[in-house]
Amino acid sequence: MTPKKRARYTPNLDELSWIKEDGSRKKIHPQEVKGRWQRVKNMLWPFFMIAFFGLPWLEIDGRPALLVHLADRRAYLFGATFNAEDFWLVFFLLTGLGFFLFVISSIWGRVWCGYACPHTVLLEGVFRRIERLVEGTAVQRRRLEDAPWTGGKIAKKAIKFVLFATFSLAISHTILSYFMGTEEVLAAITRPPAEHWGAFLFVVAFSLIIYGNFAWFREQLCIAICPYGRLQGALYDRDTINVTYDPTRGEPRRGTEGADAAGDCIDCYLCVAVCPTGIDIRNGTQL
Repeated sequence: MTPKKRARYTPNLDELSWIKEDGSRKKIHPQEVKGRWQRVKNMLWPFFMIAFFGLPWLEIDGRPALLVHLADRRAYLFGATFNAEDFWLVFFLLTGLGFFLFVISSIWGRVWCGYACPHTVLLEGVFRRIERLVEGTAVQRRRLEDAPWTGGKIAKKAIKFVLFATFSLAISHTILSYFMGTEEVLAAITRPPAEHWGAFLFVVAFSLIIYGNFAWFREQLCIAICPYGRLQGALYDRDTINVTYDPTRGEPRRGTEGADAAGDCIDCYLCVAVCPTGIDIRNGTQL
């Protein structure tokens, strides 16, 4: 007996999960994820954050472990010292990093995006955890968004704002430390802004950008702006490890009314609910 051929599924633009019917953006509240790979992330992310916040304070032979001092036109890299005449080495540093990421993508797909990208580490490892701590689970956060403004909602939003702003300031000051040094940054903090206008404006501008990104823009950076995210689609081949949906096996979905010879997909929407960018993998590999 010849098995009945299942219908092929053709996605349409109305099913793009990060866009509303009127074309506006949906605010994504990804569901909490548990499992082996999430445990790996939970072990890696604190290490990355400790390295990011701690490197400016680490010294090797009396010099910063990592510092690009723009005023002195010198760079210190784990004991080695470089001056402006060594700037040509940056070409090899950037190309080496680029080729490394290209190889990683061609073999393991979006492993960089999920595990080591600074945007992911800070968003998922810091800001969304603060949001879960203050506002609750994904379901509770969605209900809070739709709820009227009450004293409880204002208090939660205010607490989240203060914590987000605090971490944004900490991140911007840390970034500044990689270009000025911790001693100069501490001196600038304890003195009037008029004595360090450049540093003051840098911190203000970057704090606003960081807060706006992690409090509001979020996954849109990955979807619409990140050039590496766009480029990864051209680096895949048949051997690339990637999480995909098999329409031959899954379609037609069991949740579809009147589906004949239903596939294995029950249309539970969990694959979209846990995605931090709100992508529906059933629509195929996306840029």
